[in-house]
Amino acid sequence: MDRVKFKIQGRTFFSWSLELHVEHMNYGNHLANDKVLTLCHEARVRWLRENNHTELDIDGKALIQADAMIMYKSQGYVGDSIQIDLSLGEFNSKSFSLYYSISNTESGAEIARVKTALLFFDYQTQSITSASSSFLDYLKEIKEREL
Repeated sequence: MDRVKFKIQGRTFFSWSLELHVEHMNYGNHLANDKVLTLCHEARVRWLRENNHTELDIDGKALIQADAMIMYKSQGYVGDSIQIDLSLGEFNSKSFSLYYSISNTESGAEIARVKTALLFFDYQTQSITSASSSFLDYLKEIKEREL
């Protein structure tokens, strides 16, 4: 069986911790596959908000998600303390990739790896646009911290 496989690129530049709740579980009583992507979305929104941005306003530009990949590594359960670490992949003036590593903070077990590709988007014209120079400089700073 073919499976999605990828490595997390870059160093962690933002982390968010939380406890898993009943609402995160599926009928198998473990972390639901759809909630993995939802939790990553929440982590991304929190990172942007920490930098005075939203997905609809990064210096006047919005984001739209182009794709997502998820590798499930182990299960998460109600009451587990988890951490979601964000790292930056490739980027250019039109797009960037984020990697998310989800782990159990008590056992250290990796629960999932996620990669999303995000495009800068103009919702009025319904077209891909370029990022602001200040946000591109910010992404460059993140990458430079890795060296």
